[in-house]
Amino acid sequence: MKQLKKALGTALSAALLLALAVLGITYRNEIWAVLTRQNARDAFIAYVRDGGFAGMLAFLGLQILQVVVAVLPGEPVELMAGLLYGTWGGLALCLVGVGISTMAIYYCVRAAGARAIDPATLAKYRFLRDEAHVKLFLFLLFFIPGTPKDALIYLGPFLPLNPLAFLLLATVGRIPSILTSTFVGSQFAAGSWKVSLAVSIVTGIAAGLCVLFQERILTALAALRGRLRRAEKE
Repeated sequence: MKQLKKALGTALSAALLLALAVLGITYRNEIWAVLTRQNARDAFIAYVRDGGFAGMLAFLGLQILQVVVAVLPGEPVELMAGLLYGTWGGLALCLVGVGISTMAIYYCVRAAGARAIDPATLAKYRFLRDEAHVKLFLFLLFFIPGTPKDALIYLGPFLPLNPLAFLLLATVGRIPSILTSTFVGSQFAAGSWKVSLAVSIVTGIAAGLCVLFQERILTALAALRGRLRRAEKE
């Protein structure tokens, strides 16, 4: 039964990723325009608003695709979520998309094996293999602004965590980042552009500092791991 569930999960995940790949290739120019050009975003937002449930599914598909294709910028999607569905509605929809894409990636990468991951990436986050503290460090990496959250999802099958634990960490840790974006989007939709601008500036500065000092942050996390391990031995 366990093997059957694993096979079923892998098959469904592969089917979802294949469908996303087909859609992504077919509409690659339109998707890139939505993520990078304001006029295309405005047209997509109007389509989603007028499309009702179908429009919501279209937006959810864009959110899932953005997470799967980690190089695509996620901020515009989250801002649109806040603009369309408000702070909390946008957050909920984004988290659904993150959850679906996280599980799809998890099962497909696990089925593909270690060769699907760049060894350099694994080496950079080597301390995540520490079973005793992996949950803490993984949560912090998803929580800290500026870290490559979508790329981190591809490391999931190589960590000493079951799928459910990894899913919870990968989604809960991202809540502050997504919530900030959906709040900004909702404020902009309400006409409070000053609040939206102020939050965007503060968030941008925080993310920029985290990117600038990313290596130091990772080194500090590794040092913290060492202290925790020494404290356990004492």
